[in-house]
Amino acid sequence: MLDRRYQTLIALAKYQSFTKTAQKLYITQPAVSQQIASLEEELDFPLVIREHGKVHLSPAGKKLAQFATQIEFEGKKVIDTLHSNIEHLKMGCTLSLSSTILPKFVQQLSTRTNIVTTKINNTQHILQNIRDGKVDFGLIEGNFNKKEFDAFLLQKEHFIGVGHNKYRCDSIEDLFNQPLLLREKGSGSREIFENWLATQNYNINDFKNTIEIASPSAIIEYLKQNDGISFMYESLVTNELESEQLKKLDLPGFHVEHPINLVFLKNSYFKNIYQEIVESV
Repeated sequence: MLDRRYQTLIALAKYQSFTKTAQKLYITQPAVSQQIASLEEELDFPLVIREHGKVHLSPAGKKLAQFATQIEFEGKKVIDTLHSNIEHLKMGCTLSLSSTILPKFVQQLSTRTNIVTTKINNTQHILQNIRDGKVDFGLIEGNFNKKEFDAFLLQKEHFIGVGHNKYRCDSIEDLFNQPLLLREKGSGSREIFENWLATQNYNINDFKNTIEIASPSAIIEYLKQNDGISFMYESLVTNELESEQLKKLDLPGFHVEHPINLVFLKNSYFKNIYQEIVESV
């Protein structure tokens, strides 16, 4: 749908090289240079900065490439929908929400649309999937750049500390000798905990023993069988707390409630559809 010059700009933004862009688009390097120069002349501002034999996009070039990318994959989505007369949604979801919100969300959403893809990963991966057009929207509990993404609030979740019933703590310092199980970097739940620690003038390194596990369910199983503590959404351990297999840590000053959002690209053509989805769920 886009002018070929904009498609070239998108590729240049991705590969940061005239040579590689030419190879990927199966055109000559002079053709790449000519298309970018033509676009710069038409728009009357620079898109590319050349320094020490290397090229990178100007701030304006980056914004234009991002906008063109969004138009490219949203335009394709509109045409696909018109062909089939069915909404095909590609949805992302963070791991922490995959066993709580996702099943109910998919069940209710399936009555109005066809979900062809559901990607599950950490917050940063899902946000990148949205940027790249691999998913249309994501169910996310982590933070995101509001200048780049828009969102509709789904609900708020209590974020708590959990461990064995034997644990007593009057302050966060009382837990520093306990094994801390946490998600990998890029996960929303880890970011929430690290941000809270920073408000107390502490960080992850203050814990003597940290164990990274990517799966929330694996962390829960570990805590049920071994010494250790972790911080996660209360809904993930509702059964374990009720059966007293795990205990909520009454940590003074730790009262965290975090929003769960349906996140999508800023100025998306499909914003009204996403709003309808949130209201129906």
